Amino acid sequence: MTQGTSVDDKVRNIMAKVSRIDITELENDIRFREELGVDSLMAMEIVATCEKRLAIVLDETELGRLETIGEFVGYVNDVFERTHGSPQP
Repeated sequence: MTQGTSVDDKVRNIMAKVSRIDITELENDIRFREELGVDSLMAMEIVATCEKRLAIVLDETELGRLETIGEFVGYVNDVFERTHGSPQP
């Protein structure tokens, strides 16, 4: 991972790239499916890319409970911290 880029930034960059939505539009309270139009294939690509780039494993059951960008970013941060011991700066 690139030093100095936070987990939040990396997750948002991945989401923006996969969904083809400008990163500035990815606000925490926006719902994936309803507001961004993220379908199941896009969601799988976002999850797989996050897992690969951050060297983490995300739980499918937990992912199914997440509805907003903020919830997803927070969950990925939590998993990253549990896996690697501390957040990126």
